Amino acid sequence: MKKKQKPWVWTLHTHKRALRIMKAIVVLFLIGIVQAYSATSYSQEKQVNLKLNNVKIIQVISALEEQSNYKFFFSPQSMDVNQTVSIDAKNENIEDVLDELFGQSNVAYRIIDNQVILTTKEVTVTNAQQQTHKISGSVVDVNGEPLPGVNVYEKSNPTNGVITGIDGTYSIEVSSVDAILAFSYIGFEPQEVNVSSRTTIDITLVEEFTDLNEVVVVGYGTKKKVNLTGAVATIEGQALENRPTDNILKSLQGTVPGVTIIDRPGGTSINIRGRGTFAGASSPLYIVDGIEVSSDFFNNLDPTTVENISFLKDAASASIYGAKAAYGVVLVTTKQGKKEALRVTYNGSYGAQKATYLPEVLNSWQYADMYRTSELNSGIEEANLRYSTQDVQKYKDGSDPDLYPNSNWFDLVLEPSAMFTKHSLNISGGAERVQYLFGIGYQRDESLTPGEGTDRYNFLSKTSADLKDWLTVSTNINFIYKKYDRTLGGASLTEFLRVPPTQVARHTNGEWGSIRDFRQATAEEINYNPLRTLMEKGRGNSDTRHLLTNMMAILKPFEGFKFTNQLAYNYYDYRSFSFQNTMEGVPSYLNPNGGTIPGTASDVNQMDNYWLYNEKLIYDGWINYDREINGVHNIGVMIGMHADSWHQKHLDVGRKLFPSNDMNAIDGGSTDPDNQLTTEGSFTEETSLSYFGRATYDYNGRYLLEANFRADASSRFANVGKWGYFPSVSAGWRLSEEAFMSDINWLDNLKIRASWGKNGNIKSVGLYDTYDTFSGAGTVYNGGTVLPILVEGRIANSNLTWEKTTTTDIGFDLSINKGIIGFVFDYYTRVTDDILVEQTDIPTETGISNLPYKNVGKVKNNGIELALTHQNQIGDFSYSVGVNMAYMNNEITDLGDGIDKLPPSSYWINQVGQPIGSFYMYEADGLYSTEDIANGDVVEFGGYEIEAGMVKLVDQNGDGEITGEDRTIVGSDVPDLTYGLNIDLNYKGFNLSMIGQGISGVKVYMDNEASQAFFNSSVPREWQLDNWTPENQDAQYPKLFKENDLRYQYNSIQSSYWLFNANYFRIKNITLGYTFPQHISNSIGLEKLRVFVSGDNLFTISGDKRMKDFDPERSSGRGYQLNMKTYTAGVSVTF
Repeated sequence: MKKKQKPWVWTLHTHKRALRIMKAIVVLFLIGIVQAYSATSYSQEKQVNLKLNNVKIIQVISALEEQSNYKFFFSPQSMDVNQTVSIDAKNENIEDVLDELFGQSNVAYRIIDNQVILTTKEVTVTNAQQQTHKISGSVVDVNGEPLPGVNVYEKSNPTNGVITGIDGTYSIEVSSVDAILAFSYIGFEPQEVNVSSRTTIDITLVEEFTDLNEVVVVGYGTKKKVNLTGAVATIEGQALENRPTDNILKSLQGTVPGVTIIDRPGGTSINIRGRGTFAGASSPLYIVDGIEVSSDFFNNLDPTTVENISFLKDAASASIYGAKAAYGVVLVTTKQGKKEALRVTYNGSYGAQKATYLPEVLNSWQYADMYRTSELNSGIEEANLRYSTQDVQKYKDGSDPDLYPNSNWFDLVLEPSAMFTKHSLNISGGAERVQYLFGIGYQRDESLTPGEGTDRYNFLSKTSADLKDWLTVSTNINFIYKKYDRTLGGASLTEFLRVPPTQVARHTNGEWGSIRDFRQATAEEINYNPLRTLMEKGRGNSDTRHLLTNMMAILKPFEGFKFTNQLAYNYYDYRSFSFQNTMEGVPSYLNPNGGTIPGTASDVNQMDNYWLYNEKLIYDGWINYDREINGVHNIGVMIGMHADSWHQKHLDVGRKLFPSNDMNAIDGGSTDPDNQLTTEGSFTEETSLSYFGRATYDYNGRYLLEANFRADASSRFANVGKWGYFPSVSAGWRLSEEAFMSDINWLDNLKIRASWGKNGNIKSVGLYDTYDTFSGAGTVYNGGTVLPILVEGRIANSNLTWEKTTTTDIGFDLSINKGIIGFVFDYYTRVTDDILVEQTDIPTETGISNLPYKNVGKVKNNGIELALTHQNQIGDFSYSVGVNMAYMNNEITDLGDGIDKLPPSSYWINQVGQPIGSFYMYEADGLYSTEDIANGDVVEFGGYEIEAGMVKLVDQNGDGEITGEDRTIVGSDVPDLTYGLNIDLNYKGFNLSMIGQGISGVKVYMDNEASQAFFNSSVPREWQLDNWTPENQDAQYPKLFKENDLRYQYNSIQSSYWLFNANYFRIKNITLGYTFPQHISNSIGLEKLRVFVSGDNLFTISGDKRMKDFDPERSSGRGYQLNMKTYTAGVSVTF
């Protein structure tokens, strides 16, 4: 029998605001509806032609399913499926056939959409049966959704039965108050209940364990999960819906082993199985509905429109995508219409967000007192100190804020919290031959910075029509519009840290601050006022439009054969605008009659308009042939081709001297060439051609084989290396299907699998790296005239070829007792070779600054991944717990030409035997103590005067002094261990879920703002109050010195003292929801009603205790934006 598929619930965010972009979306929406309803002309009633003699009823049902596309559902107790019947139907509809088949039997039928539910006809009650007991109630699943078509019958008399209605309700009369009521439903565990005189019985049915038969999306097709031989992880859309976030990647954190997702401001990043190259990003390939998209498009998909996401982690699963899949593939399938009645779903939520951490900075008197200490330690006399003890006291008592302010710039500029809202409206449904889904969504995110915020609009339209039994066509429109409004000042947190609390933001008379350290500030200092620049410097915005649309036709001319053609168009448009205002000068507080302070006015305004767009036309066509031989041999073959053409243009125009700050048109600026900021543009293009194929074989679901191959050609390469070839093979053995394992009843599945394959990384090669390049940036002086000339850029290497990865994966899958326990394990090795390395053997006398690349580098990653799950149901309570972990080791194994290491870049280096991008600096061994100094245990460094309380550097080579040769590898910013925790609890209508994520073995270098307390007039952090003194030799921060003191500079030298432990475990999300009982929802005209509250980034355990205001998901210590802690309340309504 076939499993009953539950209807999906679609959600997409929307908002009441009606902006111009919504007009365009509505037009697209209406077009999609017209498409759907015009296509319904194909939805004619299916006529049945069937002639069978002396066959079993089950064979007739199978024939009807195959010919009519109807699905039959029934209980074994409802009829004898082995009864012999004959039938002769010519061009009859399904009702006539069913009447002929069951008219004279005790079987009743009911048709709901394309589903036929068979039950036992109710028996007329005789006088001998008058002592009956009536019961009514409802049947729902564990999520509280009604289950129509459930068989409800009296166990002692199976002929006395009914089925639940479309709302899951039923009513039945049983023979006595002690009768046993049975509930059965295809795909769910049967359940029996003693009536015990009750008149109302509500039942929650639990799905049967079907994990092994789940279908998983893979490249150019789908496969049963049980038949997978590669390393593939899948997340269902329902899991995303239960975690209301604004970003898909945030919803996935901590859920998939080997997939590291870091939520950093400015963009959430994803990495599969670690960093693999130093020639570019090790980012995965993103595919949405079969089309390659950018990471930005993926990040801005509405999570509630996603049906499932598959992660292809090894070469066996990813090699079908060849040159772009070296570091994994993320496959997204969006939801689509079903064969069901019209369904409308609304989702809405509101919330607030605040910073996970704000820098805990000193107030003005603490700053002044700490600065005094630094000057005293640097030998400055009391009379020459910037702040006296009296000044410190004045800052402390706050009696004169115009001269002795206490300016916390974070409090002055930022709002304590910011609001956000998300709304969606979805319409879906379908008939026998046509299905549709339309959705619009809106999301608004305010910023902590006043005047800044982001609006995002999503539109999705999907239609599918079976024009003929052998022809299906579909269309897909996915449109995203995003607008970001910003100010031109005050946004960077670096500015807040670079202005001391002793500078006035705004005087009590309303004028902008002109005082720093109780004296008149310089013009430069005044102009650095973050509050002033926020309010007066100017405005800007950026618009992003992203359209992904495709048309697909699937032909099935005969059994087992399928020909798929897909034509897609991918369009991206980015526009930004900024206008920097003229600004009036700031008057002097100390000399109010002296006019404005010179240098504080900005007399020149300026505008910049930037536009970039790109578009890609894509064709994919592939043929599938699948055949089963003798019921045990299953063979599949797929061959196809891919072609695309991409081009991009950009234009940047800037002008000065506009007559008004209110101008919005670029032509309002000066036409004088000296007042033109910029006028530039570019055009780039790329084409590619690919051929691919797959062959699969399995013997009786026990022995599994698969081979993939792809050949890619790209215009990036010269003829020598234009084509790349990427094969893979994999195999699986399901031991649980062997005869010698048949008596182990608790073992659902035990599969061993292995794979090997190659992939390419085209992203490491620039569009024109195989061509000589020139620029017009040079000039020459000729007879008193300056002439522009072409300057040679990078010398081409026509022998450049693809960067390649070779991956070997061995793993096993285990399932016990119908999925109560599940375990997945993988061990892999991934070797990346032919990595581009810039040549270093060309003499500098050639004048060539950009040296050519060569394919000589090699990197090896190896690691383990495991996932353990446990799920169970106890009465009305169900739960699931999942933990996952991945350990990864990264090592550079070759740099070519006998090179041991590449020239270091700042504090990074790539060196053989070490991870990519290792921290390369001096190793620190704490701070010098007074005992070290007294014993002469000091290592000299370049003439610096070493004393107690200064950073103690390690002499690596033991030559008695610290030199550049003593720098060494001291860690990496790539975690070697990632782990996650997922908990889901359900009780009746209540649901509580939690997701946690952690990383270990990672460091972050906190440079200037950590190592230099007063860097560029920076305000120190509270943790730096714990600085070294003879009485506090266990301090976290070295001895203080003035910023121009050589000892201050020595302490801030790049060393491991300023490396911070970035290990953390964070509760990424907690959601509590309640789904109202069906009878309550129905009483107010709803199918489903759910309310929820949710929070993100609520709790964090950090590995480093020094900086309590440090968010470990941040990438560095300078110029960062803030991570957000969010609180959300929302509702989901289905009509």
